[in-house]
Amino acid sequence: MRASGELCEIEVEGSRVPWLVLARDVPALARAARRPAPSHGTTLLSPFDSLLWYRDRVARLFGFDYRIQVYTPGPKRLHGYYTLPILHDGHLIGRVDAKAHRTEGRLDARGVHFEPWFAGGGTPPTGRDVVDRDAALGGLADALRSLASFVGASAVTIDRVTPGRLRSPLARAVRGAV
Repeated sequence: MRASGELCEIEVEGSRVPWLVLARDVPALARAARRPAPSHGTTLLSPFDSLLWYRDRVARLFGFDYRIQVYTPGPKRLHGYYTLPILHDGHLIGRVDAKAHRTEGRLDARGVHFEPWFAGGGTPPTGRDVVDRDAALGGLADALRSLASFVGASAVTIDRVTPGRLRSPLARAVRGAV
Protein backbone atom coordinates (compact mmCIF):
# COMPACT_ATOMS: atom_id res chain seq x y z
CA MET A 1 0.00 0.00 0.00
CA ARG A 2 2.98 2.30 0.55
CA ALA A 3 4.26 1.63 -2.97
CA SER A 4 0.85 2.41 -4.48
CA GLY A 5 0.56 5.65 -2.46
CA GLU A 6 -2.45 4.48 -0.44
CA LEU A 7 -0.44 4.78 2.80
CA CYS A 8 1.61 7.74 4.00
CA GLU A 9 4.12 7.90 6.82
CA ILE A 10 3.59 10.73 9.31
CA GLU A 11 5.27 11.92 12.47
CA VAL A 12 3.34 12.08 15.70
CA GLU A 13 4.64 14.55 18.26
CA GLY A 14 6.26 12.74 21.16
CA SER A 15 6.51 9.43 19.30
CA ARG A 16 9.81 7.96 18.16
CA VAL A 17 8.25 5.53 15.73
CA PRO A 18 6.70 6.34 12.36
CA TRP A 19 2.94 6.17 12.01
CA LEU A 20 1.08 5.06 8.90
CA VAL A 21 -2.17 6.62 7.74
CA LEU A 22 -4.35 6.24 4.72
CA ALA A 23 -3.40 8.89 2.18
CA ARG A 24 -7.06 9.87 1.82
CA ASP A 25 -7.11 10.80 5.55
CA VAL A 26 -4.16 13.23 5.39
CA PRO A 27 -6.32 16.31 4.58
CA ALA A 28 -8.65 15.56 7.53
CA LEU A 29 -5.66 15.15 9.84
CA ALA A 30 -4.24 18.47 8.65
CA ARG A 31 -7.58 20.19 9.35
CA ALA A 32 -7.73 18.62 12.82
CA ALA A 33 -4.20 19.82 13.58
CA ARG A 34 -5.23 23.42 12.86
CA ARG A 35 -8.09 23.35 15.37
CA PRO A 36 -7.32 25.11 18.67
CA ALA A 37 -8.68 22.22 20.76
CA PRO A 38 -9.49 18.68 19.64
CA SER A 39 -12.65 18.32 21.70
CA HIS A 40 -14.61 19.89 24.52
CA GLY A 41 -16.63 18.32 27.25
CA THR A 42 -16.56 15.23 29.38
CA THR A 43 -17.88 11.77 28.70
CA LEU A 44 -17.52 8.25 30.01
CA LEU A 45 -16.29 5.80 27.38
CA SER A 46 -17.37 2.21 27.03
CA PRO A 47 -14.45 -0.19 27.47
CA PHE A 48 -15.23 -1.23 23.90
CA ASP A 49 -15.14 2.29 22.41
CA SER A 50 -13.15 2.40 19.17
CA LEU A 51 -10.75 4.93 20.73
CA LEU A 52 -9.58 2.13 23.04
CA TRP A 53 -9.32 -0.71 20.51
CA TYR A 54 -5.56 -0.43 20.15
CA ARG A 55 -4.38 -0.28 23.75
CA ASP A 56 -0.71 0.28 22.84
CA ARG A 57 -1.64 3.30 20.72
CA VAL A 58 -3.75 4.72 23.56
CA ALA A 59 -0.78 4.30 25.90
CA ARG A 60 1.58 6.03 23.45
CA LEU A 61 -0.74 8.91 22.55
CA PHE A 62 -2.46 9.55 25.89
CA GLY A 63 -0.16 7.94 28.45
CA PHE A 64 -3.22 5.92 29.51
CA ASP A 65 -2.73 2.25 30.33
CA TYR A 66 -6.17 0.67 30.10
CA ARG A 67 -7.09 -2.96 30.51
CA ILE A 68 -10.59 -4.25 31.03
CA GLN A 69 -10.53 -6.41 34.14
CA VAL A 70 -13.78 -8.36 34.05
CA TYR A 71 -11.85 -11.62 33.73
CA THR A 72 -9.32 -10.74 36.43
CA PRO A 73 -10.03 -12.22 39.88
CA GLY A 74 -11.49 -9.55 42.19
CA PRO A 75 -8.53 -9.21 44.56
CA LYS A 76 -6.15 -8.68 41.61
CA ARG A 77 -8.13 -5.91 39.90
CA LEU A 78 -6.48 -2.50 39.93
CA HIS A 79 -9.46 -0.27 39.19
CA GLY A 80 -12.60 -2.38 39.32
CA TYR A 81 -14.71 -4.84 37.40
CA TYR A 82 -15.97 -2.79 34.44
CA THR A 83 -14.27 0.59 34.44
CA LEU A 84 -15.29 3.40 32.14
CA PRO A 85 -12.47 5.71 30.98
CA ILE A 86 -13.11 9.44 31.56
CA LEU A 87 -12.48 11.58 28.48
CA HIS A 88 -12.31 15.31 29.26
CA ASP A 89 -11.41 17.93 26.63
CA GLY A 90 -9.45 15.38 24.59
CA HIS A 91 -7.56 13.93 27.59
CA LEU A 92 -8.05 10.57 29.28
CA ILE A 93 -8.00 11.77 32.88
CA GLY A 94 -9.07 8.63 34.75
CA ARG A 95 -11.61 5.86 35.04
CA VAL A 96 -14.81 5.08 36.95
CA ASP A 97 -16.01 1.73 38.24
CA ALA A 98 -19.76 2.34 38.26
CA LYS A 99 -22.53 -0.01 39.36
CA ALA A 100 -26.24 0.52 38.92
CA HIS A 101 -28.42 -0.47 41.87
CA ARG A 102 -31.68 -0.42 39.94
CA THR A 103 -33.99 -1.48 42.78
CA GLU A 104 -32.64 1.42 44.87
CA GLY A 105 -32.61 3.86 41.93
CA ARG A 106 -28.96 4.61 42.56
CA LEU A 107 -25.75 4.71 40.52
CA ASP A 108 -22.73 3.98 42.69
CA ALA A 109 -19.32 5.23 41.58
CA ARG A 110 -17.55 2.47 43.51
CA GLY A 111 -14.14 3.66 42.48
CA VAL A 112 -12.94 6.78 40.68
CA HIS A 113 -9.27 6.65 39.78
CA PHE A 114 -7.63 9.74 38.35
CA GLU A 115 -4.39 9.64 36.38
CA PRO A 116 -1.39 10.83 38.43
CA TRP A 117 -0.67 13.80 36.13
CA PHE A 118 -4.29 15.01 36.53
CA ALA A 119 -4.39 14.45 40.28
CA GLY A 120 -1.13 16.37 40.67
CA GLY A 121 -2.28 19.27 38.49
CA GLY A 122 0.48 18.58 35.98
CA THR A 123 0.69 18.69 32.22
CA PRO A 124 -1.06 15.87 30.37
CA PRO A 125 1.07 13.36 28.41
CA THR A 126 -0.26 14.92 25.20
CA GLY A 127 1.86 18.00 26.01
CA ARG A 128 -1.09 20.39 25.72
CA ASP A 129 -2.13 22.86 28.38
CA VAL A 130 -2.89 21.87 31.95
CA VAL A 131 -6.46 20.63 32.40
CA ASP A 132 -8.82 22.77 34.52
CA ARG A 133 -9.47 20.36 37.39
CA ASP A 134 -12.69 22.04 38.57
CA ALA A 135 -14.13 21.96 35.05
CA ALA A 136 -13.13 18.30 34.71
CA LEU A 137 -14.75 17.36 38.04
CA GLY A 138 -17.90 19.25 37.06
CA GLY A 139 -17.91 17.50 33.69
CA LEU A 140 -17.48 14.12 35.36
CA ALA A 141 -20.36 14.92 37.71
CA ASP A 142 -22.56 15.70 34.69
CA ALA A 143 -21.44 12.49 32.96
CA LEU A 144 -22.28 10.45 36.07
CA ARG A 145 -25.72 12.08 36.28
CA SER A 146 -26.28 11.29 32.61
CA LEU A 147 -25.26 7.65 33.13
CA ALA A 148 -27.56 7.48 36.16
CA SER A 149 -30.46 8.73 34.08
CA PHE A 150 -29.63 6.22 31.33
CA VAL A 151 -29.80 3.28 33.78
CA GLY A 152 -32.95 4.61 35.46
CA ALA A 153 -31.29 5.89 38.64
CA SER A 154 -32.16 9.17 40.30
CA ALA A 155 -29.18 9.34 42.68
CA VAL A 156 -25.41 9.11 42.38
CA THR A 157 -23.16 8.06 45.23
CA ILE A 158 -19.37 8.32 45.33
CA ASP A 159 -17.34 5.71 47.22
CA ARG A 160 -13.55 5.58 46.80
CA VAL A 161 -11.66 8.24 44.89
CA THR A 162 -7.95 8.03 44.14
CA PRO A 163 -6.36 10.27 45.19
CA GLY A 164 -8.62 10.70 48.22
CA ARG A 165 -8.24 14.48 48.32
CA LEU A 166 -10.41 14.71 45.17
CA ARG A 167 -13.35 12.84 46.73
CA SER A 168 -14.91 15.87 48.45
CA PRO A 169 -14.71 18.18 45.41
CA LEU A 170 -16.17 15.45 43.19
CA ALA A 171 -18.96 14.69 45.68
CA ARG A 172 -19.77 18.43 45.87
CA ALA A 173 -19.86 18.61 42.07
CA VAL A 174 -22.21 15.62 41.91
CA ARG A 175 -24.53 17.19 44.52
CA GLY A 176 -24.45 20.47 42.61
CA ALA A 177 -25.43 18.71 39.38
CA VAL A 178 -28.78 17.55 40.82
